[in-house]
Amino acid sequence: MADTSRAQNTRTDVEPVSRPLSGANGGAKPPKPTYVVEADKLLSSDPKELWAYRELYLLLVKRDFVAAYKQTLLGPLWFFVQPFLASVVFMIIFGQIARLPTTQLPPLVFYMSGIIAWNFFSNCLSQVSFTFLGSGALFRKIYFPRLIVPLSQISMNFLNFIAQFLVLLSVIAYFELCGRKIDIGPKIFALPGILLAMALLALGLGCLLAAATVKYRDLNIVVGYTLQLWMLGSFVIYPRSMVPDNLQWLMNLNPMASFIECYRSSLFGTEHAQTQPAIIACIMTVVALVAGLWCFTRAEGTFTDSI
Repeated sequence: MADTSRAQNTRTDVEPVSRPLSGANGGAKPPKPTYVVEADKLLSSDPKELWAYRELYLLLVKRDFVAAYKQTLLGPLWFFVQPFLASVVFMIIFGQIARLPTTQLPPLVFYMSGIIAWNFFSNCLSQVSFTFLGSGALFRKIYFPRLIVPLSQISMNFLNFIAQFLVLLSVIAYFELCGRKIDIGPKIFALPGILLAMALLALGLGCLLAAATVKYRDLNIVVGYTLQLWMLGSFVIYPRSMVPDNLQWLMNLNPMASFIECYRSSLFGTEHAQTQPAIIACIMTVVALVAGLWCFTRAEGTFTDSI
């Protein structure tokens, strides 16, 4: 009898607890996802989404900067050495041998100003066109706005331009101390807008090439040769006054020729940018940017099947 009462005292009654099913008849609903990836968007990355991933953007800029000059002998000094040495070579070949005019500017200032602007554009274009081939492994592992990679590459090259532009200003200061007058007027405040136009043109064309290289990888090789030939028609080593009148229309179809001319005009005022070529260049930039972003968005969903 005692054993029976003891068993009853130690017995624990377990009553079934009824729990409402999730999402059924007023029950607790499952948490909504914090982000939804939509397939059929006109642009793959809107400004709000890009801002949400700003820390990744800064990390990629830092990565590109470190990777470019890691384990090099001079390191970041290549910022300063590269445009200076290239300008000296241009002075010998085009200034002393070919006898090309450089307006009223000293040859070193003329060539260096064109070289650093062209390097900014060409590096942006070539690196953006390599986006899918170079970052394909990263794209397969995790989702983030793919447009962050081209934007980080353009920002990295903008930092390079600032460093090389400081070299140009130091060269101008040297000529000023030697008695050679080089005027830099208030039109220099238009320089950021001109650089923005170059960056947008490089972004648009680079995105077009990035989408095309998904299927045709040899296009990435053609880009290097095309940029070298393109430089010869972009007023980097000679002014517009050297172009015959019957070929002026051809130069007007080259947006970088107009941008380089506007760039030097904003700095020194020795070349007066023409309005009509500048308008044509801006229109071509907008068309290239819209087409490039659209093709880049279309290629995002299929590039993993081809690479």
